[in-house]
Amino acid sequence: MNFDLFRKNLDDLASKSRILVGLVVLLAVIIGFEGWVIATQSTRIVIVPPYLNQSVKVGYATADDAYYESFGLYVAELVGNLTPGDAQYVAKALGKLFGANAYEDVRSKVMTSAAEEKADDANFTFSARKTIWQAANHTVFVEGVLHQINSSGETVEKLPYTFQMQVRIEAGQPVLSSFEPYPGSAHTIAWEIKHQPKKAGGKS
Repeated sequence: MNFDLFRKNLDDLASKSRILVGLVVLLAVIIGFEGWVIATQSTRIVIVPPYLNQSVKVGYATADDAYYESFGLYVAELVGNLTPGDAQYVAKALGKLFGANAYEDVRSKVMTSAAEEKADDANFTFSARKTIWQAANHTVFVEGVLHQINSSGETVEKLPYTFQMQVRIEAGQPVLSSFEPYPGSAHTIAWEIKHQPKKAGGKS
C-alpha cells in the first residue's frame, strides 16, 4: 500500500473539509444577519391621496408639501360636497385619517352639517381654488367657493370658504387634526398678524 499517497489524499480531504465548514459557517452568519434585518425592519404602508398626480417623498415623520396639500384637498372635497345621504360614509372615511382625539369633533361637525342641510332642504358644493401648506404649525388651508343649492338645483348663495386642518406624518402615515371650516380667506400666520386687535391709541 502506498501510504504516502494515502496520507496526501487524507490531508487534501481534511483541507477541503475545513474550507467547506468555513463556507457553511459564513453562510450561516449571512443568513442570520439577513434574518435579523428583516425581523427588525419596520413595515411602512404609504397612503396615496386621490388628488396626488406627482411623485413625492414620504418619510416616517415628514413629507413633501404636495403630499400634505393633497390630503387637505381630499378632506375639503369630502366635507364641502357633503349631502345628508352620504354623511355616514364621509364620517367613516374621515375616521381613517383623523387621530382619535380629533375624530369625534370632526364627526360631530359632519353630522350636524348634514342635519342642517336636510332641515333647509338644500345641498352644498365646494369648489377648491387654492391649497396652502404652512409648515410652521403643520397646517393645510384649502380656499374655495361654497355654493348653496336649493331643491330645484338653483344656486341661492355662494361665498368664499376655507377648510383648515393640521396634518402630521406619524410612522409614515398622515394623521389629521384640528379641523376648522369657516367663511372667508385662510387664517394663515400672516393673516393673524394682520388682523391682530389694535391696542389703545391705534397701535397694533
